[in-house]
Amino acid sequence: MLKCVQGRRRLLKLVSRCSSVGFTFQTGPAVPLITPQTCLFDRHLDRHQPFSSGTPVSPSANTVNIVDDGRKVEIVWNDCKTSRFHAVWLRHHCQCEECFDAEINQVLIEIDKLPLDIKATNVRITDGKVWVEWNGNHIGEFSTAFLRKHCYSGDSLTQKKASLKTSLYTKPTLASVTWTDCETDEKHIYRLLKDINDHGLAMVKAAPTTKELLTEFVPKHMTSLWDNTYGKLYDVTYMEKATNLAYTQKALQFHMDLTFYESTPGIQFLHCLKFDESLTGGETTFVDMFAVCEELRQTNPAEFKTLCSVPCTFSRDHSSRDHPVHLGIQRPIINLNREKEIIGVFWNPSVVGVQGIPEDDVADYYKAYQLFARAIKNFHTKNEVRLQPGDIVAFNNRRMAHSRNSFGVGSGHGERHFQGCYINICEYKSRLIHLSRKFGDDSAIKRVGNMDWT
Repeated sequence: MLKCVQGRRRLLKLVSRCSSVGFTFQTGPAVPLITPQTCLFDRHLDRHQPFSSGTPVSPSANTVNIVDDGRKVEIVWNDCKTSRFHAVWLRHHCQCEECFDAEINQVLIEIDKLPLDIKATNVRITDGKVWVEWNGNHIGEFSTAFLRKHCYSGDSLTQKKASLKTSLYTKPTLASVTWTDCETDEKHIYRLLKDINDHGLAMVKAAPTTKELLTEFVPKHMTSLWDNTYGKLYDVTYMEKATNLAYTQKALQFHMDLTFYESTPGIQFLHCLKFDESLTGGETTFVDMFAVCEELRQTNPAEFKTLCSVPCTFSRDHSSRDHPVHLGIQRPIINLNREKEIIGVFWNPSVVGVQGIPEDDVADYYKAYQLFARAIKNFHTKNEVRLQPGDIVAFNNRRMAHSRNSFGVGSGHGERHFQGCYINICEYKSRLIHLSRKFGDDSAIKRVGNMDWT
């Protein structure tokens, strides 16, 4: 039985349009679309991640019409959905050789010469492709898969955004893969990266305790290491003359690393080389900052709004180093997109600089700042881990804050030695998208905290 929520008249009208094509009305999110390999625009489509999960289907456009006096083109699909595209949008995204280089996936159109009042003068569907002619005699060809996937009319964008929402922590989760499996089958690398995307962190177990192992493992399976003021690879161990609180035995409060950089590092890896049993304490605890923020939004909306609008200063000024650093940036702790969804969080109380806050905002800011710190510290869902030699914990530094318990020697001498590194958040996401497509999993990649407004 055909179902359509738009009423009997609408149903009969659509049936008459689609009498030769069987169709089913989809009430859920827009499904990802996969085009045959012969499609002219496969390479262009590969640049984009799928938006939602489900069984892939091929789109079918029943009718295409010019509407709004040529300013828009309307497509009615075989599932009762309707898409409308502005003529100027279509012209900007034209896929012909004159407008788009399919070999290198780059746009050739000079945007300053694009006529904003352009209109569509003729449209048709041929062999699964939509042809559009604009005034000015330019003709463009679009695959129906491309148009369906990038539909922005109605609630399409809302549905796509809903499929990208981060799955917030409701219980401690620490999925793991083994070192051997990762070295022998790329599917386990995909599983590792997907677990990080789903849960914020994951573990590689039973790795060799060889120094500088991360400099081989991470670039081989993921992407190049992210260089910074501490180097591509750094050691976390006790130092008598420490240059960082991490090199002491003191507790570390919840923080996200290197928030004084414009591009904060993405995925962080910590490889446990040695953690003697004689040491007491030293456990690492993780908390989902996106979950803390969402709870704060519900319980303290005024303070939440303050942290979204009043900027915090993050700073690292260290002149006594061999290579002195003077890094600083000012931005809100919580960052939102147009729909007020959280797309970025920055938190590190140990590296805040002198706060340059407008006089009228100081009292409200410190109230919100302290409340947020308490919310993080007392959050109901945390993940505490005592790493063992051979463990590699990988976590999203744009989403997860981590802390460390103080540690000391119970009896005799003991050593706690980790090595760490980072990779860029966008390069991590790129690798995850590639592996997702390679292994046929069309589930959406969730937000990773890289300030993407999608």
